Amino acid sequence: MIPLQCANCQSAMSEDHAFCGTCGAPAGSVTVLQEDRPASQQDRFFGHPDPSAVPDPDRPLNDETRYLCAAAYLNNAFATTVISELIGSHRAVASSPGIDLVPIVRHCLNARRMQLGRDVILSLLLLAGLVLATLPTIAILAVAFAISRMLPRVRWTRRSMGRMFLIGAAVALVLVLVLVLWFIFNVLNSAGRTMPHLGPVATGGSAIVATIALLVLLAATAAIYHHSMFSTLSDRLRPGAPAGHFTAADPHAEARIAEIGAAQRGNVTLYGGENPFVGAGTRGRAWSIAIELDRADSDHGSGWPRPARDDQVCIDPVELHHCLRERLLKLDDPALPENERVSALTVRDHVVGEGRRRWESPLIDPGRKIPYSQASGAAVDALIRHPQAGLRYYLQASVTDEGQPVLIDGQEVISRSCQEIVVSAFVYVAVEGRMFYLEYVPTTLAPIAWAYHVVDLLPKVTSGQFLTKVLLHTMRNVFGDVVHAPLGALGTLLRMYVEHRIFTDEATASEDYLFGDVGARISIRELGAAPEAHTYIQKLDAAKYTRITERLVNETVLDYLKTQGADTGAYRSSMTQVINSGVVISGGTVTGPVAAGPNSLAQTAPAPTPAPASAAR
Repeated sequence: MIPLQCANCQSAMSEDHAFCGTCGAPAGSVTVLQEDRPASQQDRFFGHPDPSAVPDPDRPLNDETRYLCAAAYLNNAFATTVISELIGSHRAVASSPGIDLVPIVRHCLNARRMQLGRDVILSLLLLAGLVLATLPTIAILAVAFAISRMLPRVRWTRRSMGRMFLIGAAVALVLVLVLVLWFIFNVLNSAGRTMPHLGPVATGGSAIVATIALLVLLAATAAIYHHSMFSTLSDRLRPGAPAGHFTAADPHAEARIAEIGAAQRGNVTLYGGENPFVGAGTRGRAWSIAIELDRADSDHGSGWPRPARDDQVCIDPVELHHCLRERLLKLDDPALPENERVSALTVRDHVVGEGRRRWESPLIDPGRKIPYSQASGAAVDALIRHPQAGLRYYLQASVTDEGQPVLIDGQEVISRSCQEIVVSAFVYVAVEGRMFYLEYVPTTLAPIAWAYHVVDLLPKVTSGQFLTKVLLHTMRNVFGDVVHAPLGALGTLLRMYVEHRIFTDEATASEDYLFGDVGARISIRELGAAPEAHTYIQKLDAAKYTRITERLVNETVLDYLKTQGADTGAYRSSMTQVINSGVVISGGTVTGPVAAGPNSLAQTAPAPTPAPASAAR
């Protein structure tokens, strides 16, 4: 047999495989496997995906990635968590379906740089004002606080009341500020000698000039920051915008970004905590079926001795997984009409294991002290056949709820839509003790939080609406920016130090400890998700794709068992209960109402009225 490998993920394949067992690519996408590869590469079962296969920075970002890039600027806690978990640690990278992690991480780093620069400048100006002119600086903060309370919150989804009116209101506020400061300085000039503890205070016009200069510097710093931030949101993260290019970070961050970009394309996830499906969303109704592998023609009663080995059915779980993959991929069969295809479908290997490992584990890179994220085809097949191993294999089928555009005679009726939910199904097969076991775990990943959709609602950078709203937003937030600047700068610098310290300690932990925890604790996609679906349609779509994959898995397994000569009676019975969400109660006495499944209702029927004694006669 000619050795082949997948052109997409370079995993080994055989001539009779219709699809790659690692990434699901069609069999046509194969190349001849070179026989002269070094023995060290042939024997390696775990490694890193090819880091050179990075996405083109000029490609358009999809909507989910754009929204999470916007979260870096709109939610400081989001950016901090992303940097701490991905850049500041050696942990595994959790699965993040439907998004590209690299631009999100880069935008988080860019948002941190912008915020740190703003906080440092505002802190220096605030310190200088409090030392050189204490009371005027306090007066400026008091007026800024009053303005922040007077102005309404900027509604980016609504049109402003008129550019000229808003500019006039801003000028009026500035004039009021000048009058208030003039009154304060007149009081200071008359009583300055009796209040030396208030700091050096200039007199006359110089005091007004110094105060206005401080005010202008504070306002200009805040305005430049907010204009830069909203320009990024409106321009670089607009619909259809490319990923773009960024200023290079420090060598440590660049190396880690390259590792993250490669790891997100891997098929191995080591998890921290208790959830092996980190990144897949909320788990739905999981079920399992276990049957004995008897032949269809066997007729053994319960009192008979156990049948001989010849009467048992031999099931190859690897072959079954290939059948499941091929059947699921037919949902996007090119032979189907375009409107019937589930185009946003991916079927991939998903190998999971606990993140607490010995440092010399074959799952951890001994040089970089980071977990491997790619299992070879041989390793995947071995894990499927050994269900009790320290790693567990799942076949993951994911559907991103993304519809095709509706066309009639080449004319677009309605453009494509994306509900932003991701529905996944994890299938696990085990053959142990002459028993067949099937496990199905559905998950649903909620859409991105509404707050991050603001990038679709911003006016153009060149419009007057944009400048007006940025000005109002700056005036409303300048007090908070100035007051929180010192703590913000100190907090950012402290976090940067802690992240560097943790990363360094993790790199040298293998010298002092036998075990390390390198499991992924969070998923970036889950971190930016809403608590639940935005609309009822999204909930219905999640149920639809869960039902479709559930039915396909059951029917495919049933057909495979039949072709192998297995008795499918027990499986059919269990499958009926699973599909119908029924309840089976065997033995005992039930005295109350019983209901099962969503929207179920159980009621107690009233007892019949006993007949009168006369009627009984």
